[in-house]
Amino acid sequence: RNGIYPLMNFAVSRPHALPRALSQPQEDLQKAKTPTPEPFDVETRKVVQMQCNMELNEDKSQWHLTLLLILEDKLHRQLSYDLLPTDNSKDLATELVHYGFIHEDDCEKLATFLESAFHKHRSQA
Repeated sequence: RNGIYPLMNFAVSRPHALPRALSQPQEDLQKAKTPTPEPFDVETRKVVQMQCNMELNEDKSQWHLTLLLILEDKLHRQLSYDLLPTDNSKDLATELVHYGFIHEDDCEKLATFLESAFHKHRSQA
């Protein structure tokens, strides 16, 4: 009636530990199926506008990427990331699709956009 109660009221208590003698043998634990990770939500809206900003960190050892995406329904999504020397635009775009930040159809477009931004900013440095 008055909205949601504080989240601490919904916390699940920790399960009680079983005594050592009642726990499963190690062989049974290895045979048990590993839980499948829950799937991430798939983004259904497409990106209509992209902006990118790259800055060197204070110690000038690493690039910081800020990506602003505007989706079809005018939602603004701002993402930040400290780039590693091994990062490339294709992998970053694929990861954004995997975690549900962008639509799968926008992956190639974003990878191309990031690649041109990387080239532009790194050549200026």
